[in-house]
Amino acid sequence: MDFLRICLVLIGVACLSSGCSNSDNKDAPVLYDVTGEVFVNGKPLTNGSITLEPADGKGGVYGEQIQAGHFLIKASAGEKRVSITASRPSNELGPDGKPMDEQFIPAQYNAKTKLTTKVSPNQKNVFEFKIEMDQ
Repeated sequence: MDFLRICLVLIGVACLSSGCSNSDNKDAPVLYDVTGEVFVNGKPLTNGSITLEPADGKGGVYGEQIQAGHFLIKASAGEKRVSITASRPSNELGPDGKPMDEQFIPAQYNAKTKLTTKVSPNQKNVFEFKIEMDQ
């Protein structure tokens, strides 16, 4: 339920603390457009989020929403770990009597991700991620 909200808050905090803009800060990393698509069992992921974090754990974490399977992120160059999350209403009811949300993307694509990519300053950064899971 709150997993997606927590992820989004953490992404926002990470972006703010690492300087997600290329404003007047000369120490800020140069950011490049990273675009692409996310498919679940061959169909575009309707709504979710994607984050890119340095594979070595050093530097900023960049994230954005996935809408109709598409995403656009600005991220620094280098090897990145990719995390994809999405939630949907579950059969479990919350204290307010409404269905709680559940994370339905398997952990191997987020909490225990094995997805990686490389953001390059010298070429277009267009990626496609395919998630296969039981229905």
